[in-house]
Amino acid sequence: MGFKYLNKEQDIFDGDDGEDVYANEEQLQARLAYFEAQLAGLSENAPTEDRIKNLLEIGRIQVERYKGADAWEKAFTAFTLAQDDELWELAVEACDVMFLSEGPDALVALGHALWLGITFPIDPEITVAMLQHLVEESPEEADTRAVAATVAHYITSMRCGEEDDLTFFTSQMLASVADKHSHVTDQSTFDLWRRTLELDKPDVFLKKLSGAIDQLVEGKWWIDKDKIRTKLDNENQN
Repeated sequence: MGFKYLNKEQDIFDGDDGEDVYANEEQLQARLAYFEAQLAGLSENAPTEDRIKNLLEIGRIQVERYKGADAWEKAFTAFTLAQDDELWELAVEACDVMFLSEGPDALVALGHALWLGITFPIDPEITVAMLQHLVEESPEEADTRAVAATVAHYITSMRCGEEDDLTFFTSQMLASVADKHSHVTDQSTFDLWRRTLELDKPDVFLKKLSGAIDQLVEGKWWIDKDKIRTKLDNENQN
């Protein structure tokens, strides 16, 4: 896997997508009413996935309305349902809503999102989004930013391939992090920076990320990691 320094004309974290950040309350209320009606209309035999998706939509709307407590409640319910049915991608999305709700355990939720998003081969775009949260939550000079950006590029390289747009995006993210971390501005300095931080060694940077996740969760695990690992090992052996 190659790591190429890609400079860019603007910081990817400071861009404006041209869309309004906030929808007006009337629109949000209409969307909320729609998804609440959808959720209420589900029969007992409805697929769990449908229930989870409606809960997540309600949670996201409540985040936009600054109703963090309600967003957390809906997202945690969605997470519990997803965990019970081993719908891990939806579980990560639920953790994302909890993180965005800015509740007391928001960073615990982010830690779960990171662990699940890396452990399971879910949509890499979702995993990258979780790693970007970690980048943005960490101080610019912190090695955790470098590790998170490196893992994001590693994930996209493995799951998407070197030529994919998402891999290009993570290359940009890594370049931005390198610049802010150590004022890296060219390929040779970038290569030296990577070697110095051992970002060229997957076994090292993945272990460092694991340590960062443990710091986020602080022992408040909602999942049985050992049980999940054992099941994955058994599946890989078959």
